[in-house]
Formats: sequence, structure tokens, C-alpha cells
Amino acid sequence: MKKVVLTLAALATVACFTSCKKTCNCKTYAVGKVVNEEEVELKGDKCSDMNTVVAMGDVKTGLECE
Repeated sequence: MKKVVLTLAALATVACFTSCKKTCNCKTYAVGKVVNEEEVELKGDKCSDMNTVVAMGDVKTGLECE
């Protein structure tokens, strides 16, 4: 009986972690100004993997996710 309860608890724990959708807060920059800010579903291991921002001094252009 203990093995059954432990197995069910382990399966429930795994199901809880896999059912969550991970999101990132992403900002789109154009000529140093934020033109769009949205919550995006994570594609990959980390939010920073989706970054495409290019900075020239203080001027950013592209997508920056946290």
C-alpha cells in the first residue's frame, strides 16, 4: 500500500511541473525606445535564449526577454 501511495505522489508531482506553461516578459525596442511589451510563452530553456537585441551605446534595437 505504501508503494502505491508513493508512486501516485510521484506521478502527481511530475504532472504538476509539466502542466505549467512558462512565460517571459519581452520588450521590443526600436531606436532605443520600447515599442511593444508583452508576455510570451517560453520557447527553449531560458527567456534570454529568445533575445535578439543589438545595442549601440545606449540605443537598443530588437527583442529583449526576461
